[in-house]
Amino acid sequence: MALFSGNKGEWAEVYVFFKVIADRRLYTADVDYNPIKDIYLDVLGVLREEEENKIYCYRTGKEVTILLNHQLIGKVPTEKFDYFKDFLWKLIETKTETTFSSQEVEDFLNSIFVYKPKSPGRLITKFSGGTVDIVLETQDRSGIVRTLGFSIKSDLKASATLLNASQDNTNFVYEVLGPMDDDKMNTFNAICTKQIVKGEEKSHVATADRIQYLKDLGCKLQFVNPVKDVTRHNLIMCGGIEMPLIVAGMLKHFYWNNYGGRTTVEECVDALSVEDPVGYGFEDLKALYHSKISNFLYYAFTGLKLGSQWNGKTEVNGGYIVVKRDGDVVAFHSTIADEFKDFLLSKMIMEAPSHSRHGDMSIYKENGKYYLKLALQLRFKLKR
Repeated sequence: MALFSGNKGEWAEVYVFFKVIADRRLYTADVDYNPIKDIYLDVLGVLREEEENKIYCYRTGKEVTILLNHQLIGKVPTEKFDYFKDFLWKLIETKTETTFSSQEVEDFLNSIFVYKPKSPGRLITKFSGGTVDIVLETQDRSGIVRTLGFSIKSDLKASATLLNASQDNTNFVYEVLGPMDDDKMNTFNAICTKQIVKGEEKSHVATADRIQYLKDLGCKLQFVNPVKDVTRHNLIMCGGIEMPLIVAGMLKHFYWNNYGGRTTVEECVDALSVEDPVGYGFEDLKALYHSKISNFLYYAFTGLKLGSQWNGKTEVNGGYIVVKRDGDVVAFHSTIADEFKDFLLSKMIMEAPSHSRHGDMSIYKENGKYYLKLALQLRFKLKR
């Protein structure tokens, strides 16, 4: 029985391991995934830690030298990595099963001391900002050597979230203005869709229908604050006193204007530059909102968590490696901050999480006023 059975996305991570060692270079991409030929990182090695305190380093070169805790334990011709890179990519392209195994790939992995292709995160816990799938020793064009942790994303698997909804940590409160009363509140909260799941009828919040109900009544939403003070603190830390209002404007555009339907963060920038909820009043509003929101996304990648006190420091120096559908591998990395911010903004969509799980999209009454919570969740739109 083969050691490892994985889906195409998981095998793509092994493919990246082979490819960066064989190619010894990782190109930065523009926002359309095209490699920028004069911006790249030389890959000096790959670090892995399958067992605690056993750190394997795969040094690149004409032959790959394998070190365990700095002691040489093996050498492998680079051509073997090149061969298995191509061999594995053909499997990824041609396999129709949901998951698959390969004895030949398994045997090669074992021969280079890889027994758990999805290695545990002991070493990579030093790197924050999403799940880190591979740790590289790199050298940039100026000769600076860094150890960088990267997440691997692929057109072959579902896109990942940048910021997950976390109940009131990511909920924002709006006052419902207009002809609202207890009966209307109860009617709003009862608007659901019915679905048969495994023979049982399930109710789901009908987001678009609830928003339309409020509009038909002539109600409006006015932002109050994030539910949690720590959320407000963190947003102000990363973007100034106006940042909670900017994120609230993104949420309002997503839920109120677009009824919770597909909405890119770029569309939110366009909407805010027209509405100017902060009241900047400048001529370059699009550039200003673009800067504020792209900074927020960057900080969300590099350490900002809305539910825990943030000190304003970034905690990651890696980025994302993307496996393209043609097998090419490119990177978006935070060491080139401006390009990475543009990538994050251009590849991000707003997403509605489970409303019942996160306690949003239901009106409640407090001190004679009516309020509605809207939940924030951001997801990559890597599929093309």
